[in-house]
Amino acid sequence: MTITMTMIGNILIVALILASTLPLTCTTCTLLVSATTEREFDNDSDNSMNNIIKQPEEYQQRLVDWIRAGKNGFFHPSVKWKRLGPDGSNSGPYAMHTLVDIKKGTPLLVVPREYVIDSYQTYDACTTVARMLDEYENKQDDSLFAPYLSYLFDKKEGGTSNGLLPTSWTTTGKKILDHILDIDNSNDNDDDDDDDSDRDHDRYGRGLEPRNYEQPNVFEQCGPHFRGPLPEEPILQDKNDPKRLQRVQDAFLFHVSRSWTDKMVPVLDMYNHRNGHWLNVESTTAHDLSKDITAFASRDIQAGEQLQNSYSECMDEDCEYGEIKYTYLTQHIFKDYGFVELYPRRWRLGGLICEVDEDPMNSGEKTFKWIFDTPNKKNIEWLTHKLNRLQEIESKVRTKIDKHRRQKDMKSRNNDNDDDDDKMTFNIEHEADTLLELFEGYVEVLQLALEHQNDSVGLTYADHKKRVQQARDSMEVEL
Repeated sequence: MTITMTMIGNILIVALILASTLPLTCTTCTLLVSATTEREFDNDSDNSMNNIIKQPEEYQQRLVDWIRAGKNGFFHPSVKWKRLGPDGSNSGPYAMHTLVDIKKGTPLLVVPREYVIDSYQTYDACTTVARMLDEYENKQDDSLFAPYLSYLFDKKEGGTSNGLLPTSWTTTGKKILDHILDIDNSNDNDDDDDDDSDRDHDRYGRGLEPRNYEQPNVFEQCGPHFRGPLPEEPILQDKNDPKRLQRVQDAFLFHVSRSWTDKMVPVLDMYNHRNGHWLNVESTTAHDLSKDITAFASRDIQAGEQLQNSYSECMDEDCEYGEIKYTYLTQHIFKDYGFVELYPRRWRLGGLICEVDEDPMNSGEKTFKWIFDTPNKKNIEWLTHKLNRLQEIESKVRTKIDKHRRQKDMKSRNNDNDDDDDKMTFNIEHEADTLLELFEGYVEVLQLALEHQNDSVGLTYADHKKRVQQARDSMEVEL
């Protein structure tokens, strides 16, 4: 499909053509754009029969046009990026939304296989990173991947920013995080780091999770010189070029937070993450090299809903058929993606796993359940100690976060004379917001865990394994 499509009536035809090319792993696809979708798009006040929705930012439109220009490439004509600011304000990050009702199984996105940046089947992440840098730095606009790489690397394009993952936070932000998590070096200069605190660490263990949130430096991971099969020239560690060193590390962190093992799948990685009943997007596997990657509606989606994928709840081989649903948890997502996920949240508390969700029957209330096991006396003592500690340091933590947040304005004033490329090395506003969300999330889950300490288990391990096996069996039948 190309961007030259002029009649909205062609949408149904395009969907039918796509039906013959979708991978067999698309188990829930109905493969038809519904009559309701076609009719409502036809009547959308922002569009005419001769116009497809225009995206709000130039880089977004460039990505959409690029996808549609590829062989079999498809981007749903009624999907639009919108801001997530309160009350529809023109603020906050962008997220993809549908402007019309979409039926379960409807294709939302088809990424041509040749648009995937991979490691030339070496399954080496360092090769993928080296390839990204070569395409961006050496080929530039001549690269097939230019619209996507510009989105990643060019701040002016609005795609990404430095400092999202905690490994790349400011020193101050990391110190506050260490204090919250109570990990090594967290309280080096604090008055409350006394002998009693040391004895508590010996008894209850030091640290909430993630105990180690640092990602490796790219040169530690890949060696001081690393390359892919192309280009032949190695990527050298030039300590006299800090901007380039930052770009190389950024490329590595983009891979950490966006890849499917060794593969970068453009635009598919731009759906936001959410599990539970908010999850409405599923995709075919990125690992079948003979097929394009298709994202489709995993349930009926209402007009105005945000399109949301899962980083942990997919039920195909990319998520081990659901095996990682209760092992890749809120703390892991925080480490690898740099945010505290929205509900449902699945936490590991010592040796226990639990889930906190929003109660659909009582607005503002939360539900809680134990996963696989319930607490014993020793677990309850651990939970009580961790909650008491967070409550004792709450005032100090909130003061530190508020002070850190104000550094954003001070940094901006100090950088007034710098070039734009030198600004915003860190995202202090994001650091402050995320620190507060993590702190409050931990307090909430620990309180709920103690309130529900006598509840029976909400999901047994045997039931979980049964569901995983059913997903595997279903895939084998498909194939």
